[in-house]
Amino acid sequence: MRAMSETQVWLLRHGASTFNAQHRCQGCCDEPELTPQGREGACLSGERLSSEGIEAVITSPLRRASDTAEHLLKTIGAQGCKIRFETDARLREIELYQWEGLPLEEIPRRFPEQYSDWRLRPGEFRMELANNEVLYPVRSLYDRVRLFWNYLLTAYAGKSILLVSHGGTIRALIATALGLGAVHFHSFQQSNCGISRLRFPSDSSQARLDLLNDTAHLGERLPKLKEGRCGVRLLLMPVSDTNHADIGHLAAALEGMVIDNFLVVGSTARNMASQLFPSPFDSCRVVSEATADTVDDQVLHCDSGDQLRHVAILGPLAVLRRTLRQQLGISDAAAESLDLRPLEITSVHRPGNEAPPVLQTVNMLKSVPSLVGYRP
Repeated sequence: MRAMSETQVWLLRHGASTFNAQHRCQGCCDEPELTPQGREGACLSGERLSSEGIEAVITSPLRRASDTAEHLLKTIGAQGCKIRFETDARLREIELYQWEGLPLEEIPRRFPEQYSDWRLRPGEFRMELANNEVLYPVRSLYDRVRLFWNYLLTAYAGKSILLVSHGGTIRALIATALGLGAVHFHSFQQSNCGISRLRFPSDSSQARLDLLNDTAHLGERLPKLKEGRCGVRLLLMPVSDTNHADIGHLAAALEGMVIDNFLVVGSTARNMASQLFPSPFDSCRVVSEATADTVDDQVLHCDSGDQLRHVAILGPLAVLRRTLRQQLGISDAAAESLDLRPLEITSVHRPGNEAPPVLQTVNMLKSVPSLVGYRP
């Protein structure tokens, strides 16, 4: 339950668009529109959020976002909820004028130096406009979302708000709320109609991220991988003293997923792992919390070739936060701001090929439905 003085901010990326389906760069271009899948995702998101006590919806003016908000509001309105609605231009997508409309696969070929900066040094990524003006798109986006946070946390203090925006903008909103700079622009994943949530306690200036890129309402156990089905996906599971029924629920959610390696820290984690993974876990090596760092290279950095491998990491919250800090290169304060919950899964995708690790989801698997024919 939300504390009375706490500000709760939900973030939703727009539904799948025509440019998403065509694998074209969107940026601030307003040509893309929602596909049938995108409209369905918006309605499913409305059903998912209808009982969350949202008091206002603020959307980007770009039509793929505003149309998502309208479909969502119709679904929530069918539940008898009355919600304030407004549009804010600061929530529009990052400006990528030279790339907008181009096929994504063409951009690295036509703009190799720009693309390298975009992926590896986003704060240094620049574009030269027709009037010889130089634009730093990621820096400009971060400046814009900081101004938006200043407005929102004053105008809607103590409220529950939904922002409907874009992948790049939501990643910048999350990063700035956690005190992270442009270097972490690619450290978070936000899928179409993925739901995230930030909490701002009234007695603290530090945000808490307790939900990232939840796509369970779209029929997914984990969000689809942004970088393709290769590399290593780390599945972080905080341990606690729980009853067998609770562990059984998580085991059912993980059924059918092949776990290629384990890092199990401590006796409580060993007990939980033996119930979650009884067959492949028999030969797993268990380590103490004090020596957990010494096996990182052996377990976390396993070679995957061109295949996707899953590594399950079970242990105390402190160990998992340390793992996130090391993998993502984030500060201690940012790691402490990630509210990982027992019996829910937080995942990090390591794509390889020099691409930086990505925090794919936080606390997603608690209420995942049983899926027929699921493939992770």
